[in-house]
Amino acid sequence: MENRIIETNREKQALQKRINDNAKLPSETEKEVKLLRDENKVLKGQIAIYEKNKDEANLEAKKKQLIENENQLKEKTALLQYQLMENNYNESDLNLKNAELAKYIAELNHEKSKIAAVYRDKNEEKQEEEEGFFSKIFNKKDPDDIYGYKKYSEYLNKTEKNRSKAETRYKEDEKKYLEAKEAFEKLKK
Repeated sequence: MENRIIETNREKQALQKRINDNAKLPSETEKEVKLLRDENKVLKGQIAIYEKNKDEANLEAKKKQLIENENQLKEKTALLQYQLMENNYNESDLNLKNAELAKYIAELNHEKSKIAAVYRDKNEEKQEEEEGFFSKIFNKKDPDDIYGYKKYSEYLNKTEKNRSKAETRYKEDEKKYLEAKEAFEKLKK
């Protein structure tokens, strides 16, 4: 069990490094997309001017530039979408790794609490405490939780629910990421 915790922690750290390395890519691509859009506006304005002046040679050159620019814009927009989806996918993967790590640790603590309860049952004598009137009313103990270890199983259930939520989000983000990757690769060809 400890080996799973160590391995998951290593995967988490590698994923965190990859997230940090890829964090700036979408902002740079976004700047390129903005520049291409601005260039598109300029080219359309130049085309309008050349159409008014009936300058066919420059008009054809600018139309070719506009087509090339629009193709670059489509490619960069798809790249931006791909990078954003990749970042979301990596973030949800990190959340899943964190949830798995928390679950493994909760499992370990739960197992330790079971061992401790068995040990205490074997080695400790049961002590009956005299209860006063108010302690009978306010300090009711769970008969199944003699030593107070029930919190570990409750925490284990909570971490399992969190892990399943993280896994659901991970699967959704993975699907979106693969769709964006496929769209980008189609445009690239």
